[in-house]
Amino acid sequence: MQADINSIQPYGTTTYDGLQALFTRRWASSLFGAAYTWSKTINFADNDQGPRIQYLPEKQRNRGLASYDREHNLQMYGVYDLPFVKGQRMAREGWANAVFGGFQISGVMSIMSGLPIYVIQGSAPNLLAGGSAQVPNQLNPTIRILEGVGTVAQRGSSSGVWFDNRVLGVNCTSNCAWAPETGARFGSVGRNTLRGPGFFETDLSVYRTFNFSESVKLQLRAEALNATNHANFANPQSDINNATFGFITSTYGPNQSRQWRFGMRLSF
Repeated sequence: MQADINSIQPYGTTTYDGLQALFTRRWASSLFGAAYTWSKTINFADNDQGPRIQYLPEKQRNRGLASYDREHNLQMYGVYDLPFVKGQRMAREGWANAVFGGFQISGVMSIMSGLPIYVIQGSAPNLLAGGSAQVPNQLNPTIRILEGVGTVAQRGSSSGVWFDNRVLGVNCTSNCAWAPETGARFGSVGRNTLRGPGFFETDLSVYRTFNFSESVKLQLRAEALNATNHANFANPQSDINNATFGFITSTYGPNQSRQWRFGMRLSF
């Protein structure tokens, strides 16, 4: 009796190059800052996932941007203590303290490049290369990013395709043994050559603390997650065999719509 033996072993390398910058500024008890990263991560497969093209003579077809690569990543944050009046002494005395004292405003803003898109051909023979899957052919050296969102059914007569899906063609639908002399071969599309929509989110919070004594404090909290109610769209359908190929049909992110949170904390 014979059976296949699967081997899991290192496959290619991962490289990361990046530039990182950090800015911070303190102003009395307030704090502001920004962190920016410009980077590129290239690999053959993500984490413990196997490469799509496992046929070793064609190993280089898997080399491309990591699926988690974000070229630009900007994070800005701030914590600001009120009041608006000048001088801490004024803030602690009289009406200024009663009206403005104890407030704190903070926020975090995230702006990131979109994630890479790996255009694939889901239903196709293995080309007699066990474990390998197929990708389509690229019919034009340039694939335009059109930035449309939603399918024709969702948008009416206008097309919401994210990238120009007309310059990609199905490859190897029949008689697909690995035999270059017959024209059967892997598709020409590279791995993760396109990029999806970027990501933007702002979270804001307002706190007010009432000091009843040195040891007893009451804090009221109000937080808005995704305060601008900005929709972050997921990558488009990347399987050329799918009816919605090239269309974005969903959103993603920890807070896909604005969320409010209110709280109260008593410390003593």
